[in-house]
Formats: sequence, structure tokens, C-alpha cells
Amino acid sequence: MRKWLLWMCMGMAGVAPAQSVELGLLIGGSLYSGDLSPKEFGVYFQEISPAGGVFGRFNVQDALSVRVGVSMGKISGTGDTTATVIRQSFRSNIAELALNAEVHPFSFGNDNFRVRPYVFGGVAGFQFNPQAQFDGSWIDLQALGTEGQGLPGYEAPYRLTQISLPFGGGIKFVVHDTWAIGLEFGWRATFTDYLDDISSTQVRYIDVYEGNGRIAAQVSNALIPGPESGEVVYKRGGEFRDWYYLGGITLSYFLGGSSGYGGSSAKRYPGGRKRGKPIGCPTFR
Repeated sequence: MRKWLLWMCMGMAGVAPAQSVELGLLIGGSLYSGDLSPKEFGVYFQEISPAGGVFGRFNVQDALSVRVGVSMGKISGTGDTTATVIRQSFRSNIAELALNAEVHPFSFGNDNFRVRPYVFGGVAGFQFNPQAQFDGSWIDLQALGTEGQGLPGYEAPYRLTQISLPFGGGIKFVVHDTWAIGLEFGWRATFTDYLDDISSTQVRYIDVYEGNGRIAAQVSNALIPGPESGEVVYKRGGEFRDWYYLGGITLSYFLGGSSGYGGSSAKRYPGGRKRGKPIGCPTFR
């Protein structure tokens, strides 16, 4: 038993990494790509909206950090007319809770000023609620069933809480081993095509009109004057899923007053804090 305790103590002492914790803010913008962006797939900056958030970053090792953050933003798209459908402009707030791992491949500088580029990836849960203007007021689209959602032969209503996969990169500048300011941009791959309430579903206008009502039908396709037009069939969007993006300036503070990164102070004091007399492993006589 004594030998096992000694080996466990020596092993824990040998693998304990330098650690520090940051609390920070993100101030920037959000946008989306989907059926109402200039092209369905890509990053387009025509309609950037303000976004922000707070985060905690746990620096496990010099090259690895884990970050938990809450962000708020807004996405929007401008309506257009195709050969078969008039698509309404939309807007939606986005609220995100994300868990990401950050990898810092290298850094350079000293305790006064250190540069640390990074890449990140993880998982997030987010909420959204697409809206469009109708008769001068903004109305919620998901409840309408503009593509026949909830009717026989159509999909169930889409969920307003979804999962996304964030990934991206940035660069961070650590000042006096205490504060950090940075820039980052991140993509969010989603599993839904309804951020804008528009998908590739084939829709029969008369089904939406009779099943979900006049307003749902008019928002679904404003090009059709009414049910007297017959059984018009159309698609409102394309095949790709929608994406949203968050980016901006980050500002963070290292709790305990030191980053614990690879500067000279971190080498002297792992974890970024000066230690007193070490507590060694026990000895047995």
C-alpha cells in the first residue's frame, strides 16, 4: 500500500500542468449565410449586426485551453423574388452557449507583451426565432408553418433550440502577463435549414392555405394571390443548411494576476502564481 501511495503521488506531481483562468468579454458582430444571402453558401458581410458575450477560459497547458461562453447576436436577410416565389426578409436573435477547445500552436514575446495565435472548435447549443414583417408588424414564422410544417405529408415544426459546431481562429495579445486583448472569427455549422424559415421542401400552396391559414400562405409565397390560383407547387430555397457566424474583439483578465503562459515568470512559477515551500511526497520508514 505504501508503495502504491508513493507512486501515485510522484505521478500526479509529474503530470500537473501549468494552469490559469481568464474571465473575458467578446464585442463584435454576427451574420448568417443561407437562402436569403447573396449566394446560399459562403460568408457575406452585407448585413452584420452587433453581437457580444462573456466567457471563461481555463488554460490547461501552454498549448491548450478550454473555454465556456455565452453569446448574443442577431442575423437577418433581405427578401427577393425568384421565378416562382416572393421570399420575405427575415430577422432572428441568436443566443448561444458554447464549449470550445483552443489550441495555441506557438507564441512569442515576453512577460510584458506576448502574441498567441489560436484555433478553436467545439459544440454549442443555440436558440433562434425567425421573424418577418406582415401588415407592418413583425410576426414569428415558426408557429405559422409556412412550408406546411405539422400538416400530413410534411415535416414536423422545426425546433427553435438547436445544436451547432463552432470552429474558427484568432490571435491574442497578452499584456504584462495579466490582461489579454484579441481578435477572433468563428463559423457555426448548424443542422437546420430554417434559420431564415426557408428550406428546400416542396410546397403545395393550397395545402398551406387550407391547413395553416391565409397568413402562413401569404408569407410562404407572396407571388400567389390566393387559393383561386390552383394547386401551385414550389420550393422556396436550396439544399444547403444555414450557418451563422460570430466574431470581434476579446478582452480578458487573468484571475490571480498572471497568465501562466510560457514566459519567464511561468517557467519559474508553474500556474502563474509564486509558490511557497513545496509539499513533497510522503516518505515511509
